[in-house]
Amino acid sequence: MFTPEKTKGFTLVELMIVVAVIAILGTIATPLLLSQLPNYRLKETARALSAVLQYAKMSAACTGKECRVLFLLDDSPQRYQLQQGNHFSGSTTWASLRIFHEIPPSVYIDHGTDYRGTHQSGMSTIAFNPTGTASSGGIYLKNTKGKQYAVIVTSSTGRIRVEEGWKK
Repeated sequence: MFTPEKTKGFTLVELMIVVAVIAILGTIATPLLLSQLPNYRLKETARALSAVLQYAKMSAACTGKECRVLFLLDDSPQRYQLQQGNHFSGSTTWASLRIFHEIPPSVYIDHGTDYRGTHQSGMSTIAFNPTGTASSGGIYLKNTKGKQYAVIVTSSTGRIRVEEGWKK
């Protein structure tokens, strides 16, 4: 008796069903992912600022010179830059160690605090000394959805921490 050889694979109908299921899942998941994008960018910006401040602290300890991060609050988009100087030796000049970095469009610095007070415009500066101490301060971030993060520096220890939310 002759039996036809069975072929292996998927039929066109099976492939079309799989493609339809993937398309349906994609249409459901895309709006959910896009709604979380501003929160992701806010958290990413807070972590990036924390890393830059950490780098400034390490640079000050390694070079024996003061390092600071300068935040320009009036620029659009807002920006920050790492600088190095020798303020404690009487110098008033600061050399830029890195180019300006921009804050993403969906995130903005609500205010910054430093040794001069709280700033919603102008400049805010957080400086690190070669001894590991810092000028106290913080950068307070918000996104377009109202979610908040704070990057705070403790003056006596130079400790940098990222906190979700803050009170003004």
